[in-house]
Amino acid sequence: MPSTPDYEFLLECENVIGVDYDEDAEQLTVFVSQKRPKSALDAADDVETRLADAGDDVDVTVVDAGYDETREGFDAMDANTETETGPIEAVPEAAPGRQDRHRPVPGGVSEINANSTAATAGPYPARVDDPEASAARWREDVAAGDLVRLANNHTYARSNAAEFGELILQPSPQDGGTADADVVGELVGYVPIADDGRVDVAARSVDPEQETATYYELDESWPTGVYRDDYADLRGETVTKTGRTSGVTSAELEATSASVRVDIGDQEPVLFREQLVAGPLSEPGDSGSPVFLEDGSLVGLLFAGSSQQTICNRIAAVETELGVEVLTAEPDEESEGGAAPEPTASVPVYTTTMDHTIDVDLAVETPSPTLDSLSFGGKIRSGDSVDVTATITAAPGTYWLAIDGERTTVTVPETEREAENETRTAAATVTVSIPDEPDDSLSLRVQGGPVGSLDQ
Repeated sequence: MPSTPDYEFLLECENVIGVDYDEDAEQLTVFVSQKRPKSALDAADDVETRLADAGDDVDVTVVDAGYDETREGFDAMDANTETETGPIEAVPEAAPGRQDRHRPVPGGVSEINANSTAATAGPYPARVDDPEASAARWREDVAAGDLVRLANNHTYARSNAAEFGELILQPSPQDGGTADADVVGELVGYVPIADDGRVDVAARSVDPEQETATYYELDESWPTGVYRDDYADLRGETVTKTGRTSGVTSAELEATSASVRVDIGDQEPVLFREQLVAGPLSEPGDSGSPVFLEDGSLVGLLFAGSSQQTICNRIAAVETELGVEVLTAEPDEESEGGAAPEPTASVPVYTTTMDHTIDVDLAVETPSPTLDSLSFGGKIRSGDSVDVTATITAAPGTYWLAIDGERTTVTVPETEREAENETRTAAATVTVSIPDEPDDSLSLRVQGGPVGSLDQ
């Protein structure tokens, strides 16, 4: 029975940048940088001719990657680095809110090496298993049991060029991050990028108090698990990513065992095996994005693509190659056996019944706009973070509140003699980042509603 590596000889053809063989369907998919008529191809570059010469009559589908020019590989998303005169090429503007300073740091927001442009914070937490036994390179002080956050080698380790200890910023430099105020960790480990590899992954150090296991604009219960099973079964499944540039996007998996070439930095295109290929999910700056199945299982790590395809490492390969285990919750939230707690019988349902945008006059020392009120726990300074307390009036029950996307829950208590339809007040506090250069007023979006439950 043939497999994908048996068809890697087709990568010698001009424009061919990826191949995938579906063993169950006995179907070969060939990804090309641009489709050209058969009459315009030399025999050596004609996929069907090459297969016939090899004595293989496999059913083949040629898929256009959308570059409209001859390319040797898919693009990394993104591999731009700083030079003495600035970035080689700026990545696009971030999706709303993702270029902001987030503490704690969720997955899916702007983050990269201080010497690069912009990319995405990936999965957290990951626990180092055995740095001595893995194929990765680790800083000497890293030990088994340490927690790290993951992203790509080309975003954290600058495509093998970085030194251990280089600073990682959130937000990224292109989004205003600076080494003075926005350091969230240091480069501590990576798998070297090389031909015949399976992953583009690196790790940074963390301060657990400054990190969160949640993912920006995704359900707070995700990841519900980590997918480590038969990836061939996932062909045709819908996957969803959260990333710095294009936000939350979804597409179907077109291939699950692809061999692809990828242009990363200044080096020659690199061959990656056993890759997941989805439809269009990403733009430059989305490198490092975590990728999930519809049930919330973490399945991949995004690192490359085109306008028509997105390339992701299998998360199981990320764990094996780097020598880590991706956890579904903070260690102190897990059960004694090291596994995530069993799901409860009900799932929170967040219903939006309140949605306000409030202009806060920065000239007022203690602004109190009406919800009932919105107050600040300190002086408002550009580029800083400040605690913001929202007070609501509501009937007894549990409610969610979000201020500029930072979500929490609050309970309005009952009393022994609660009158019908009686309302009471309750308050909740979240930390909000202040822009580096605010206008005369600061616009905050406050959302909220009741928390119900969906019985399963």
